[in-house]
Amino acid sequence: MSSEYVALSAKRNRGWPWPEESWGLTPMFGEEGWCHSCGMPQKGQHGSLVLRRKGLERCAGAWMPYWRYDVICLEWSLAEQVAERFDVELREVAWHVTPPGEAWQIVAPTVGHAWFDPHEVRQAAIARHGETGATCVECGVWRWMPMLFRSLPPLRIQPSLGHVDVAASPEWFGAGWKAFRQILLRRELAELIAAASPRDFKIRTVTFTAD
Repeated sequence: MSSEYVALSAKRNRGWPWPEESWGLTPMFGEEGWCHSCGMPQKGQHGSLVLRRKGLERCAGAWMPYWRYDVICLEWSLAEQVAERFDVELREVAWHVTPPGEAWQIVAPTVGHAWFDPHEVRQAAIARHGETGATCVECGVWRWMPMLFRSLPPLRIQPSLGHVDVAASPEWFGAGWKAFRQILLRRELAELIAAASPRDFKIRTVTFTAD
């Protein structure tokens, strides 16, 4: 398991979700499908991510847009390769005004009911931020403070990932309107994406507990 899955660390972000007032959440989840207090989705994605061309002059390779930090976008030829080789859900990206090209989003399903030992995450969050996280007063969902994989404890995924090619953690991270899950990809998928867009992504090895 420890060698099968890796994370993709974003070196930069490209493209801004639209509309700005919802950080792009309304087209993806519906007006009532996300918490307007913390930006947390309240149900599965059923609409397309809508991007503006700001900061994204053309579709090339793969990228992670601003604000949506558990989303990976692919230009159409790379998306075709991914669809042929891997079992992933792809949703076409929509564009506000003129599209710079054709792109698709990888929709990562939430897998398992826990990826990390909460006591260990608490210690890591305090070490990095001086605090752990917070429960939204509106939706009641707990978010850990923003953490990257390199700052998190070893993975303790329960139940196991099985044979999925991409998965999102059940734990949420973020602050303010930032809300995101940790993403794991099968190594071969991550290598394909990173090779197609080395300026955007770096493969990061993750650690699993021995048990």
